[in-house]
Amino acid sequence: MPGRRLGTDPRLKRYDRLEDMIGDTANPTPIVALRRMAPPGVALYVKLEWVNPFGSIKDRAAKWMLTGLEARGELGDRTIVEATSGNTGIALAAMAALMGKRIVTTVPRELSDEKDALLRMFGASVVRTPADAPAGEHPMDTAFAMAEAMARDADAYVMPNQYDNADNVRAHYETTGPEIWEQAEGTVRYFFAGFGTCGTLVGAGRYLKERDPDVRVIGIEPVPGHHISGLKNLTETSVPGILDRSVLDEVVSVDDEMTNETMVRLYREEALAVGPSAAAILAGALRYLEGREGVAVAIAPDSGQKAASYLADVMRDEA
Repeated sequence: MPGRRLGTDPRLKRYDRLEDMIGDTANPTPIVALRRMAPPGVALYVKLEWVNPFGSIKDRAAKWMLTGLEARGELGDRTIVEATSGNTGIALAAMAALMGKRIVTTVPRELSDEKDALLRMFGASVVRTPADAPAGEHPMDTAFAMAEAMARDADAYVMPNQYDNADNVRAHYETTGPEIWEQAEGTVRYFFAGFGTCGTLVGAGRYLKERDPDVRVIGIEPVPGHHISGLKNLTETSVPGILDRSVLDEVVSVDDEMTNETMVRLYREEALAVGPSAAAILAGALRYLEGREGVAVAIAPDSGQKAASYLADVMRDEA
């Protein structure tokens, strides 16, 4: 018999298209309980977004943003251009490869070699911020301005703009939030996500609060001058247009020391290979949950595999 495709069956983890592996309600990313580190009285679950095919929670936003552009007729044969600190660009580059599209990413000059290599492997052109960027300007703001300048040539480029694109929020309202609600069997009382583009925080948080107004949505924000890739202090950089503060109940601040200490504990006590942003989110969650009770879910946006150089620095500091 000639070979034929078997068809998609998420139950069997069988897919005809790689992008169908990106988390959704039919194929949720897993949540796993912390067995040693959770405070007494708290069931703290970590949502492992690195199992998405391109390695992070940004796979969701990339898929929704590009399919949204295509559905509205805004993509066509234009080159995609986006400012990124890594994960969104990697996911967009992978999706662009699947769709046969070109992509240019503008990135902070200090982008890790691991993320740079992945962007280029997926076919993205990588443009770093210049060494003589304006003093005091956040590197991501500089990268964004570079992408925005290119996107002014609307015949040649289209910019998804993860910071202002409603499809970023919609991705998490339609997938991440419902997954968490179902996985926690409607018992979730605390939801933790980081300040980045704020798509996860707003989209999933909004969904959860619509299901139960008593769910507490807590944003984790790094202190000024931090070195936590993927998260932002909003006094240092432009505030994302998609941020809706009415969804937030509280904000917890974290610093590099807290983040690194929590990261080491997560690896050694829970065997969770988290990246820096996940460690920061969990550091804030653990601080907030002291003395509280109930079921909590925290987002782990990616693993440490794209941050090997950061992990090496943490180990050197520990030594």
